Amino acid sequence: MSDAEAGDRRVAIVTAAAAGIGRAIAARWCRDGGSCVMADTDAGRLDAAVAELAESGAAVCGVVGDVCRRDVADGVAERALTEFGQLDALFNVVGGSLARNVEEISEEQWRTQLDMNLGSVFQMSKPAIPLLRQGGGGSIVNVASTAGLLAENRCSAYSASKGGVVLLTKNMALDFARDNIRVNAIAPGGTRTPRIERFLTEHPEHSSMMVDLCAMQRFGWPDEIAAPAVFLASPEASYITGAVLPVDGGMTAGVTFRAFEAG
Repeated sequence: MSDAEAGDRRVAIVTAAAAGIGRAIAARWCRDGGSCVMADTDAGRLDAAVAELAESGAAVCGVVGDVCRRDVADGVAERALTEFGQLDALFNVVGGSLARNVEEISEEQWRTQLDMNLGSVFQMSKPAIPLLRQGGGGSIVNVASTAGLLAENRCSAYSASKGGVVLLTKNMALDFARDNIRVNAIAPGGTRTPRIERFLTEHPEHSSMMVDLCAMQRFGWPDEIAAPAVFLASPEASYITGAVLPVDGGMTAGVTFRAFEAG
């Protein structure tokens, strides 16, 4: 069954689903009538997120584990099949950043960043693709970043890995279009996830940083990232594949020269 045919019975896997963008995507997917397998490494937060959605009447289940590992990723895909009988969409959300330039970052930190941000997309997509194909097609939506489109200072491994997500998305779109599997990505800008909230609490002097970084002069909210992500996996996006959609308040639109606004 393709994503255009399954209607509100569609089943999705969402990684990093316990908080932030992943949790918002899972909630949006369920509000639209879908069923969801939510995966995360944080058992406590995941249990709370699953319980909240289940209380609203959603068909959800949780899998605790690191999808950067082959066995965990395989288990998450198998859970979708045993719990719901099919898979129609995969949202690869796992990610994290580390402020280190090439001179500062250790080899272990470099490998960890690439494994988390890029390796997780590979590992989770690998068992998901056969299930999507088996059902007649479906969608994969990868969460990249504006840092994968424009370099960010002292984020060498993060920018490199998210840039890899951008091109892996396009590669997969080419490779699996004949299977009716669409592969797209969103590239969020600064978003008020728990990680960003902690940073702003610790460094309140940076609370206005987005004024100069993006045209809309504010951070985004997880729900504002979830909406376009779920759209890309919906029947309304049936002719979109290989796209990378910035969801960044205009951060990648261009540069604003304040001096030119003086008139």
